[in-house]
Amino acid sequence: MQRWIFRKAINRPRLEELIAFAREGDTIVIHSMDRLARNLDDLRRLVQGFTARGIRVEFVKESLAFTGEDSPMSTLLLSVMGAFAEFDGLM
Repeated sequence: MQRWIFRKAINRPRLEELIAFAREGDTIVIHSMDRLARNLDDLRRLVQGFTARGIRVEFVKESLAFTGEDSPMSTLLLSVMGAFAEFDGLM
């Protein structure tokens, strides 16, 4: 529990810079889902926000990419893998 509170409270200025800087046609490459977001809700919000702006999001560790034109299976994998990343962060 203590670890979660600490991670949740961290100010993330570089993420805010990335959100402001990324443009349509860009690809954001991230090592793993848990490096982008601390919980599943934030992960979904960020990925959907980027893809809605025409920005591709790739996760190296999970070998997944999201473009906004994703299949139902991609959406499911984002949810499942994101949930595992959140759970691992709470352990």
